[in-house]
Amino acid sequence: MGSIIDYIECVNCKTEAYSDFYYKTGEEYINCNNCGYHYSATIKNRDKNLDELTDKDWNIQECTSPFGAYRLKYNNEIGTTCGSLRNEAEWNKFKKEVQADDQYSQVEIFTLSQLVEGKIVESIIK
Repeated sequence: MGSIIDYIECVNCKTEAYSDFYYKTGEEYINCNNCGYHYSATIKNRDKNLDELTDKDWNIQECTSPFGAYRLKYNNEIGTTCGSLRNEAEWNKFKKEVQADDQYSQVEIFTLSQLVEGKIVESIIK
């Protein structure tokens, strides 16, 4: 599977988002780590050939008014986990789970980034 990764303007907050387009399948993912905007178009039924796919064979998801985006990095790990949050309840549940985890003392970075009145505001949790 081949993909093209590009950086584009987020349709929600106008900052930089990334696009990951799988040119062999037509699938696409767009994520903004600043405001939490998310779009994905994925194939539901992989048993069909690409030229046999109809609109019903696609799963399209879009989070156009996200609560925000989180970043979570543990000490001594190379990568940072990032994700979109649809609402405040989802954020509160996620934050509670992270803080209750035995590994919380190993958290290096834990932030919430939100679009507030047209500007990105970052809250540092840890």
